[in-house]
Amino acid sequence: MARILAAILGITLFLPLFWSVKANAAVALDAPYQFVAADDDVLPTAFEAVPDWLDKHKDIKRLPLSGGQFYLAVPFMVNENRSDWVVNLHNSIAEKVDYLVLGRDGSRQLSSSGYYAPYQYLFDYGRNVTLRYGVEYWLLVRVESRYFSSFPKLEINPVPEHRQLTDRLAVAVLLCLGGLLFIAFYNLLIYGSTRDKAFLYYGLYVIVYLLGWAFTFHVPAHLLSIHGIGVHHVFFIGLPIFNILFYKHFLQLPSYSPRLWRLSQYLLWACILALPTSWLLISYTAIIASVLIGAWIVLAIVAGNVCLMKGFSPARYFIMAFSCLLLPAMLILPGNMGLTSDIIEYAEFATLAGGTADALLLSLALANKLKLLSEERKAYIEELSSAWEKARVDSLTQIGNRYAFDEYLQTCNTFGVAVTKPTALVLLDVDGIKKVNDTLGHQVGDELLRVLVQELKSLDIPKLKLFRVGGDEFALFLDGAFLSLVTDKLENIETIFARQGFTDAGVSFGYALDSEVQKSHEWLRAADTSMYTFKAEKRRELAVDAMEA
Repeated sequence: MARILAAILGITLFLPLFWSVKANAAVALDAPYQFVAADDDVLPTAFEAVPDWLDKHKDIKRLPLSGGQFYLAVPFMVNENRSDWVVNLHNSIAEKVDYLVLGRDGSRQLSSSGYYAPYQYLFDYGRNVTLRYGVEYWLLVRVESRYFSSFPKLEINPVPEHRQLTDRLAVAVLLCLGGLLFIAFYNLLIYGSTRDKAFLYYGLYVIVYLLGWAFTFHVPAHLLSIHGIGVHHVFFIGLPIFNILFYKHFLQLPSYSPRLWRLSQYLLWACILALPTSWLLISYTAIIASVLIGAWIVLAIVAGNVCLMKGFSPARYFIMAFSCLLLPAMLILPGNMGLTSDIIEYAEFATLAGGTADALLLSLALANKLKLLSEERKAYIEELSSAWEKARVDSLTQIGNRYAFDEYLQTCNTFGVAVTKPTALVLLDVDGIKKVNDTLGHQVGDELLRVLVQELKSLDIPKLKLFRVGGDEFALFLDGAFLSLVTDKLENIETIFARQGFTDAGVSFGYALDSEVQKSHEWLRAADTSMYTFKAEKRRELAVDAMEA
């Protein structure tokens, strides 16, 4: 998956080279005259009437981003001997655009475009005009919109170059949007299997980002005839909401930096409260969205750096991702707020490409986090398994303890006539262990128990199960065919103990076969009864020996 994301990231970073080889404009336009358009304005009908018409209007320095009705006027002359050209207003949303081209040769060409008009070229407001080499022209553009996302610009290009440019730009936009769609559904799919909310909020964040830019480039309007200028900035204002919820879980921000999480909460609620401005204050929504987005990007980068410095390693991808978003944002946000003109052509696409790279890198960050979580889970399972094994092992003798004995006994469920190959349960107590502990010390007593276990293990009986079920109590499970081998060893264990220096030490034992009982508790009781019968017999023998002595 990381290789796929890296490949898409490479394509995304290559896109600016793909589309930015812009055709050299054959018509160099000066800065246009700009002034407010009145409803009763009558456009000039001839080239020569334009200067007098301009004198009747007061020029303004620049168009307000809060929208309105305006004229842009610029004189030009084509310097190539071709007739098919395109006039285009770009760099901003515009609900209605009227182009009027007046030539000194008496030509007059009027066409309309805009957000709601049919598109002649993919995702822009361009319209074809016929121009003659060496003829002077005036281009008068009446633009009307409830807001401008940035300062509108005019350009005139030959038809083939303009078509190539718009086609390349459209392909690049669709590639970015397709990549975002893939990333969104991939992360939602991961959420479905992991239930990690970081993947849920990130998937929703990418979907909102995708929809915001799809509306910005008029994809729904162009392809599906879906218009809705009032919802454009709902998506952009929603970006910080879902991203803050994402990095809360991804960066574990409340744990690493409660103060930054508190600031993030304030920004989140500010964005929620600002959502209605997309249609209630539509003229100012682009500025409001730009301010909120700028604050969000800065806060997110600070949060990522803080979490990285505190040891959360996946935060490095998070920081890289927001750096990809920060650079184009620095180029476009000042223009969206009316502070500066756009530094580069097609700044909106640069922001989309940067946002796609951001989405890809954040997906890598999530994949890295998922890998770390998987490794942590594996280590935890191994640690838990090791602890579970240790909890079932007697630390002194390194054989199973009482818990392991009970667990194994519960797995034995075949008894009586159903048994085809009898298994013997042997219970034994070490006699004289208290005297050894009291006279020689507990360390010697412990050594006595280890010697007993070593002697039993030395029998080399297949599938022998040994358990220490009490201080000096042991249990054995073994194939019934080897029972005599064990009893012979136990009957001679006192001699072995004596050779090891443990005088007056021995064992009492008893046994039962699973073929002789019907339940596991009966099996245990039968072996226990057998052992205490042995103990009683042994005590009688000792008493008789004492009386004879």
